Amino acid sequence: MKSMKLVKKVQQGFTLIELMIVVAIIGILAAVALPAYNDYTTRAQVSEAVELLGGLKSPLSAYGYENNAWPTSLVAANPTATQIVATLTGKYSAVTATVDGTFPTGTTVATMSAGQAKDKLVKFKTTDGGQTWSCTSAGAGTTVDIKWLPQACK
Repeated sequence: MKSMKLVKKVQQGFTLIELMIVVAIIGILAAVALPAYNDYTTRAQVSEAVELLGGLKSPLSAYGYENNAWPTSLVAANPTATQIVATLTGKYSAVTATVDGTFPTGTTVATMSAGQAKDKLVKFKTTDGGQTWSCTSAGAGTTVDIKWLPQACK
């Protein structure tokens, strides 16, 4: 009698349905992750503007209390008696003005120059000569969406 050989067929590769399931799962994950990633990068860009304005708090309040007025402008070098030295331009934002208002009340502004929040404003407002500053969207006139503001400005 002839011996029967049982040949076991070895599976090689994935079936089409298995590959389609993996592609679908990756698509769902990407659809959820990309908007969240965009929001996180925009929050980082807006936090640059908040940091630039934060660097102005002490010099502005010191100038205000010494002169009983806000400085007229920011300059890169050689300030006059009514100016302060500051070059506050980042990759995504620029401080466009000093403090608008009459001492001790005033507002300073940073304009978003790039990114998803382009042309939006981040404003710091003070009513006590720079002792406290507010950057909340409702209180200071900030036009950046609240979801992109740092926790301190919400």
